[in-house]
Amino acid sequence: MNWIVEEVRQAEQVGALEAAVNAYDKIDMKLGHVAVGQNDYAVYEGDTLVGYMMLFPYLPNEYEVNALVHPDYRKQGVFTALLEAAKQDAKQNGCEAFTFVIDRKSKDGKAVIDHLGAAYQFSEYNLVLKKAELFLKPTEVSLREATEADRSLIIETLSEAFGDPLDVTENIYQQIDTPDRVTYIGEVDGRPVGIIRALLSGEDAGSIHAFGVKADEQGKGYGTKMLKQMVQQLFRMGRTKLELDVETENKAALEIYKRAGFAENGGYEFYLLEL
Repeated sequence: MNWIVEEVRQAEQVGALEAAVNAYDKIDMKLGHVAVGQNDYAVYEGDTLVGYMMLFPYLPNEYEVNALVHPDYRKQGVFTALLEAAKQDAKQNGCEAFTFVIDRKSKDGKAVIDHLGAAYQFSEYNLVLKKAELFLKPTEVSLREATEADRSLIIETLSEAFGDPLDVTENIYQQIDTPDRVTYIGEVDGRPVGIIRALLSGEDAGSIHAFGVKADEQGKGYGTKMLKQMVQQLFRMGRTKLELDVETENKAALEIYKRAGFAENGGYEFYLLEL
């Protein structure tokens, strides 16, 4: 069947499609519906959204890709139609590769990746908060909300923490610098030691990300204390359903998260496809 790729008609339709896919595949994919309408593609059967693909240009020449196809419309060319439309636009904008994000429990997702011949890159654990330390006093490490004047500090700190060049960090941060996120600076005696951010979703959820401690401040226990303070701050905001992602090979970070009350809850695999 020749599917027509178009824009998403209503953001709520993506949520309905996501729910259908998660229920059928027994996974927990979250696309972040506030971004619907930006770098995304849709396929409809009548008024029903049956296929959706979102591109996240975290680098100028490499885009992250998330895709959903309704269980009743798989193996009918929906994904292929979405992919070809996305590739055509991406190439025109200088993109050279797609990084696909696949829930590690998704058998159909892995089958598609195998068919494409995409190369495995790395895996992440998804962690959810199981036990929070509330009423924690800011001993030694405190958090203050970042301002626009802190932008260079944020970029430099994240660049140090993750080992990425400044221009790469700047580009990634620009893509995720949206109003639905909060950013805090971790300080010790007024000295900045780290950065921690969270994406706010729904009425009571938050996803912690872009969390890093400056290179010369690592190994002092500041990361664990910053994370615990962040959890408490998000609880004050009514955000009690908290999660985060961490690379499976990052054992040090994983231990920090576990000490702060987070536990494994599935995960994702990343595959690279050159265009």
